[in-house]
Amino acid sequence: MLNTTLPEGIQLEASIRLCAGADLLPNGSLGDEWLVVTEADLLVFSRNGGGVEQRVNLPLSELSEPKVENLVGGGAFQVTRDGKSLELLRFTNRHSPDFATAAGVLGKWLKGEEAELPEQESQHCPKCGLPLEKGTKVCPFCLPRSRTLRRLLEYLRPHWLTAVSLSALAMVSTVLGLIPPYLQKPLVDNVLKLPERALTEGEIHQRLTLLGLLALILVVVLVATNGLGVLMSWLSAALGNRITHDVRCQLYEHLQYLSLNFFDKRQMGQVISRVNQDTGQLQQFLVWGSQDLVINFLRLVGIGIMLFVMNWKLALFVLAPAPIVIFLSGRFWRRIRTLMHRFFSRWGRVNAILTETLNGMRVVRAFAQEPREIARFNEQSDELAKAGIRAEWTWAFLFSAISMLIMLGSLLIWYVGGRFVLLDHNLLAAGRIAKGFTLGELLVFIAYVGMFYGPIQFMSMLLSWSSRSLTAAERIFEVLDSAPDVLQDEEAVAMDEITGRVTYRDVHFGYERHHPVLKNVNFDVEPGEMIGLVGHSGAGKSTTINLLCRFYDVNEGEILIDGVPIRKLKIADLRKQIGLVPQNTFLFSGTLADNISYAKPDATKEEIVRAAKVANAHDFIRGKPDGYESLIGEGGKGLSGGEQQRLAIARAVLHNPRILILDEATSHVDVETEKQIQEATSRLIKGRTTFAIAHRLSTLKNAHRLIVLKGGEISEIGTHDELLAKEDGEFHRLVQMYQEISKVRAVER
Repeated sequence: MLNTTLPEGIQLEASIRLCAGADLLPNGSLGDEWLVVTEADLLVFSRNGGGVEQRVNLPLSELSEPKVENLVGGGAFQVTRDGKSLELLRFTNRHSPDFATAAGVLGKWLKGEEAELPEQESQHCPKCGLPLEKGTKVCPFCLPRSRTLRRLLEYLRPHWLTAVSLSALAMVSTVLGLIPPYLQKPLVDNVLKLPERALTEGEIHQRLTLLGLLALILVVVLVATNGLGVLMSWLSAALGNRITHDVRCQLYEHLQYLSLNFFDKRQMGQVISRVNQDTGQLQQFLVWGSQDLVINFLRLVGIGIMLFVMNWKLALFVLAPAPIVIFLSGRFWRRIRTLMHRFFSRWGRVNAILTETLNGMRVVRAFAQEPREIARFNEQSDELAKAGIRAEWTWAFLFSAISMLIMLGSLLIWYVGGRFVLLDHNLLAAGRIAKGFTLGELLVFIAYVGMFYGPIQFMSMLLSWSSRSLTAAERIFEVLDSAPDVLQDEEAVAMDEITGRVTYRDVHFGYERHHPVLKNVNFDVEPGEMIGLVGHSGAGKSTTINLLCRFYDVNEGEILIDGVPIRKLKIADLRKQIGLVPQNTFLFSGTLADNISYAKPDATKEEIVRAAKVANAHDFIRGKPDGYESLIGEGGKGLSGGEQQRLAIARAVLHNPRILILDEATSHVDVETEKQIQEATSRLIKGRTTFAIAHRLSTLKNAHRLIVLKGGEISEIGTHDELLAKEDGEFHRLVQMYQEISKVRAVER
């Protein structure tokens, strides 16, 4: 981590400007080293046994070009001295971002420029030390469950009336549930208890009347309880589904605004798993589990009060197993939580493989790799099964232990309660007490004990259910807590119209900061100018336009439109001014008209047809059975590559942008289709600032200027003819290479 604090064991009188720790020694073994930069010197310290020794001391005035050299599994920090490159220290990939930042900051200092150390965020949980997922400070293993529950309760606010009604009904249902067991006392002591003498006719009639009344009360209570149960199920289903809907929609909305970097680092199946599987798991608990949890908790409280009112001494024996149950639950809780996270993680991997394989089914079939994919899926499914088995085994042990303790508690109540009845009966017969613990009270007490232990057993099962659901909720909140890398400035300005002047000023960028893709990129584009981006694969062409669309933010430097930094523009306004025709066109399932009007949903039929004509798409659309209302599958299934590209051009035409981006729009089509697409693009680029990336360099002859990229840097800028005339230039070399490849292809044909 970059800072200005020296580690323990290093003492310097000079002011410290930068300190970065490494974890490899010069011989490649693990060990601690530190790069320290003062006002005048660069030093390297190494831990030697129990102490620290200075290994390198170089004056900053003699150094230049600090950089990170990427190695297998890590990197090396290098500087240039007297024209020679010096390797100062090595580190694993964990420290690569820190040293890449250090190289950039130190490079500016050596040039006499001002530069501040960026604020560093810890990538590891300060509590448990486990790595944190990029973009979030939340550790799923240390997150308090109470916080997760509080966040879930926040979703109750819009539905507070339903929640309050459900709670009130649960309380009434709990009270009614306490009545049937209590009826056993008058039944045994006042109805069924037979005296030593024969009952008179009046006494029999009185007892029969009481018996009928007790039966009537029992019927009324049972009908009311079941009626309340149905009503509570309806309210619980409505409340649970509405809350799940709110969580699912919020999650999907958040995903829409997360940066592309979030999706670059994750398999799509895992993201889909969060939206579908995790919210589904949460829904099951909210609909049914939460209702049972509330009811059983209220029953525990109500029955506990009744037990202590009836006989507080005997009630203490009921609570005897409780400390052991609490100890076991606490002992196993953290392990169960870890197992649940592992289980859901394995489930996400299975979904990821399933999504990836089904989307790439053509490739699988083309290379006859069905056995390989089956084996890969079986392996991940087996890992999922093992994780599920470990979790269920843990729960089975805990549940069995709790059940055994409860059974022992019930036997204890039978024994102690029976002693109370016998002893009190003798004392009562001897006239030593006025009222004792009767058989009816013992039966009522035992019935309440059964009701008391029932919720405890059921709640142990609910703990398993709630653990799964709260784990799912935590995984959902992990995504919701992930902040987008591309944020709109609070003082961003609106820009409804632009002229199309684009400026790249000292732009540096890497998808990972320590692996730069673009370095020191500078160029200006005038309004209406067509710029061709040229270079070998990986040179940074697509990255250049990705930054212009602000799919990612530059690490250093800035991009300006009409003199305004794009960070200062409202993101929606910026993207309304940019039209993109990508290399791999994505079309949505729906009609052809819907896909053309995707950027302008309120477009009229006339506008859609006009855009299709400009894109040379009108003729093939008219040839479809249903014309513009013809349905296509997801990803443009049912259309050729050229037809998909022309639809993408029509979509861009209807969008009517001031800045147009053509990303190898003709790389996958035949010559005839390419001609039609070029005719369409020639009409589309008129009056617009255009950036074009083309696989066939000959298609860029009409560009006003070409920018040749090599290794992320601008190698050449000029017109097609100017660059072609430079026989030692990069563009001339690329053209010759392309011509050689074309000759080989022609001979092969």
